[in-house]
Amino acid sequence: MKPEKESQSPIALLIVEDQGMVRTFFERLFGQGSRFSVVDSARSGEEALIKLEASQPDVALVDLQLPGMDGLEFVSLARQLRPQLRVLMVSSRIDPLALTRIRESGVEGYLEKDGSPEELIEALGVVAEGRHYYSEKFRETLAREGTKAQGLGKILSRREQQVLDKVLDAKSNREIAEIMGLSIRTIEFHRRNLMAKLEATNLTELKEAALLRGWMGSP
Repeated sequence: MKPEKESQSPIALLIVEDQGMVRTFFERLFGQGSRFSVVDSARSGEEALIKLEASQPDVALVDLQLPGMDGLEFVSLARQLRPQLRVLMVSSRIDPLALTRIRESGVEGYLEKDGSPEELIEALGVVAEGRHYYSEKFRETLAREGTKAQGLGKILSRREQQVLDKVLDAKSNREIAEIMGLSIRTIEFHRRNLMAKLEATNLTELKEAALLRGWMGSP
């Protein structure tokens, strides 16, 4: 039988949570057993980055909504300092755009804050073992958005989808025209169509509309 990791040494855990009562609850929950050792906690991403080198965590429990930089920004910077860090993201929001950002960030797990303590312990254990854990709500929400993405492919022409990719990559009309071998006027025409079909008035709204529909790129 394969030996259990917790029988060898506790898993070093860093908690990043701005709400005091929630942070204290996490500290007590994961301080009760021998599997995890809470090596430090922080109220913000900025504070957590300062503590990261000294605490050397194996896994981090991170709130998505943090003051200053959000949880995903913290994870991106933290992995530059500690690439092996594994992350379970928690949040009280079920926002398709936020969930899409979480999926694309590469974090190993996500769970809503209204989940049970038992599920939280299970999820963190799975992530600590190098596997992935995404809540049922997370998977259901993104599955619905994936269905919308298929619908988006039906209302946009293949050329419009190609232009959308370049626009979302912050390319100018001139740059897109050069890449695709088309005139600037043609790109402007496609861009206007995209804005109209996705009911967007600027680039930010266009990006949000595409991501909310689960857009993963042109075929």
